[in-house]
Amino acid sequence: MRRSFKAGLFFSGLLYANVSFAQCNIPYQLSNGQVADATQVMADVSALANCIEDAAPAGSQNAVQFNGGNGTFAGIGPLTNGQIVIGSTGNAPQAATLTAGPGVTITNSSGGITLSSSGAPGGSPGAIQFNSAGTFGGVLLTDGMIVVGSGATFSSTAKAANVQLSNSNLTATSTNASYAAVLASNSQSSGKYYFEFQNVTITDGNSGVGVATATVDFNNYLGKNLQGIAVEPNGQVWYNAAQLGTVAAVPAGSTVGIAVDITNRLIWFRTGSGNWNNSASANPATGAGGFSISTFSSATIFPAVIWRENQGTAQIAMTASSWLTVPPTGFSPWAQESTPTAVKVSGAASLSSSGVLTSNAGASQAVPANPAGTTSVGTQVMQGLAGSITPGASGRVLFMASGDGFNTNAVGQGFVVQLRYGPGTAPGNGVAATGTAIGGAVKGVTAITSSPQQIPFALQSIVPNLTPGTPYWFDIGLSAIGGGTATIENISLTAVEM
Repeated sequence: MRRSFKAGLFFSGLLYANVSFAQCNIPYQLSNGQVADATQVMADVSALANCIEDAAPAGSQNAVQFNGGNGTFAGIGPLTNGQIVIGSTGNAPQAATLTAGPGVTITNSSGGITLSSSGAPGGSPGAIQFNSAGTFGGVLLTDGMIVVGSGATFSSTAKAANVQLSNSNLTATSTNASYAAVLASNSQSSGKYYFEFQNVTITDGNSGVGVATATVDFNNYLGKNLQGIAVEPNGQVWYNAAQLGTVAAVPAGSTVGIAVDITNRLIWFRTGSGNWNNSASANPATGAGGFSISTFSSATIFPAVIWRENQGTAQIAMTASSWLTVPPTGFSPWAQESTPTAVKVSGAASLSSSGVLTSNAGASQAVPANPAGTTSVGTQVMQGLAGSITPGASGRVLFMASGDGFNTNAVGQGFVVQLRYGPGTAPGNGVAATGTAIGGAVKGVTAITSSPQQIPFALQSIVPNLTPGTPYWFDIGLSAIGGGTATIENISLTAVEM
């Protein structure tokens, strides 16, 4: 009886302890004072043993536990450095590491995960950010500035007036036989770079394609001095007024590849896919056979073309996607496809810090007093009307003047009027003709009556290339026909920038 009593207490304790396991099902619940049947006790002990076994950790040592279903444990892991438990809808949780997205770096360590940006913001505080070859670049805007793409093209400003740009400024064409020059929009000051001129037409011996400084002489051949080096149509390479060597000739429609090691001041030319510098041993990749430009007047250089011929052409190709031939190993594109640049809105309009766009076009209107006439026959003198305009946008200005003219003498006498303009101080009344005459000279002659007759006149002319920001005067040149005193009156002056 003593052993049975002790056993009964033991099993009762186990059964009592087991009640706390909500998921452990005991087939027989024995109460105090109840005589235990051996079959019932053994069934309860067996169920309890199973519960204890099911409650043991699953998986390998250090595995993370989760409910595997049916009241059992399942294990994940053990986890490696940086792994975390991540849910998977409808499935068991997974052990995985975080995946880095663009601009994020993940460093896994024992018991830790460090997230960091792959690069600090570029530029000054407040700068607009852009992707600059995998790092952040910054563009800082000040009043009236916007961000624009700076494409790899010919420059619309660093060119002669007789160069016409087309094809989104990728193609340049000379429009007359005078010297015509144009630089690319992108420069480089160190490193190794490659670019091409395509569809090249250089037929005059003073025409060439190559590189130049920003101060190259637009009125001489490229290679005349230390400001530029170029290959000419016959393949001769000229620098500082001397021939450095010869490459393959450049027939119309050719592609000229140019590799420049600015750091070591060396340059290579080739026509099409021919030999560099016309030598089988020349190789930009190894630095062999390059023409020296060590005495170049500036380290900052631009792709450049100078023609002395009508209809000379060239297309610039500074980006890798635009090349027709394979660049040498180790040489980067002269320019990227497009780099964001902060520019101040200028030209035809200005942008304020509050976003208001205002026209910069100049205009003026004046009704001057009637000037004194002139007895000068056949030679114009100025009338001192002092019309003025300061272009602020295109520099394309329409000048207009109207009024009446007469001559104090009889039949056959008259007057001649013509518009004139110039920079600087406006001329006075009666001084010799000055400035530039524009438009036609209009005549008025008394044909019938013997008394002076007022004859209306109207003058107009467009000047396309005035310099924005520079003040200009405009006036009327007047001369007499056949004697007498030629006089103009009731004058209206107008100048409008277009």
